[in-house]
Formats: sequence, C-alpha cells, structure tokens
Amino acid sequence: MDRGAGSGLEARALELRRGRRLLARSLSFGVQPGSYLELTGPNGSGKSTLLRILAGLGRLETGQVFWNGATFNPQREEAHHARTLYLGHTDGLKGLLSIGENLRLFAALRGIREPIDEIEKGMGFYGLEHLKPIVCDRLSQGQRRRAALVRLHAFPAALWLLDEPTTALDREGVERFFSHFRIHLERGGMALVATHQSLARWIAPAGEIALGRSP
Repeated sequence: MDRGAGSGLEARALELRRGRRLLARSLSFGVQPGSYLELTGPNGSGKSTLLRILAGLGRLETGQVFWNGATFNPQREEAHHARTLYLGHTDGLKGLLSIGENLRLFAALRGIREPIDEIEKGMGFYGLEHLKPIVCDRLSQGQRRRAALVRLHAFPAALWLLDEPTTALDREGVERFFSHFRIHLERGGMALVATHQSLARWIAPAGEIALGRSP
C-alpha cells in the first residue's frame, strides 16, 4: 500500500466528471485533524460530485485518496464508511416516517444498534424533542434540515462531508450548527463543506477548494 506524508485526508490529482463532461482535473488538497476546507464554485461545478466521491458514493476514476498517509478507495473501504458522515444538499428524510423513525433507520444502515440516548441528545440539541413523532412531510424545510443535522450529533464521525449544511436554517439553527461544528473541530474532527457563502465569519477554514475554473 502506498504511503503519503501527512495525517488526515489527502487527495492527489483527482478528476471530476459528470457523464462525459470534465469538471476538474489535477485536483489536489489535504485536510488535517481539527480543521476544515471550504468547497466553493457555481452550481454544476462539481462540489457535490467531489463530496460523493469522498463519501464512497461515486466512483474514483482518476487520482488517489489517502487516510493518514495510506491510500484507499472510498467505495471499497468499510472503515472509511464508518469514519465518515455525508450530508447532501437535500435532507435525505423519508417523508412518511417521523424524525425518530428516520434517525433509527439511518442508525440501522450504519450498523448501529438502538442509539436511543444519542438520538435523544441530538434532537434536544437542535430543539426538536417536541417534533419527534411528527412525520417529516409535515415539517417545515428548516425543521427538516435540523432533523438531518441531528445525524452529526447522534452518530459521531471523524470526517464530515457537508453539502450546504445551513440551507433553510433560521439564525438559531445556524448558531446551533456552528456551535456543534466548533466542538467537532476542537475534538480533532475534519470536514469539507460545500457552500455558496463564506463560513469564515463563524469559523475560519484551513483553505478553499475553488471549482468552476477551466480544467
């Protein structure tokens, strides 16, 4: 197995494609424990594509990815799935299930048995205790986003891959998210965050991956 130089997550010479369209080439970056990178660019520039590749949900066509200096394929590495939590730009909730049922389903998909305490604490953190039995189709967009963010609290992971995490949140929801995000980084966590607005006013990133330039 090839060895890299640093700790954390590193990517070298990645190509991003959507179908036959080349979005980016020779994309290299690294994020170390306790820090995060902003992922910026216009719609269609490849932000979601990159996050999905790193989450193991998209194919790594060209380039290498390293974890603590060792190469791996995100699609094939079970340990990577356990240490990573991906939150897409949609909330990923099943509308006919309650918040609690959605979270228990998510736990089952991650192989976690009966994480009742963690779910309760996460819902309390995001102010959703009173909505636990309500089916998600009856929630506002902001409430659904908070429910999706509970996953970050209830199911800790070393690497967060977040696609517009504050979409539809009110100011209180944004403040709760960044309070938790700060704790995640202070504990040595890492993140890549796709965003259309700089997050530096809340927490300064270690760097930026700017997509949308001519590859």
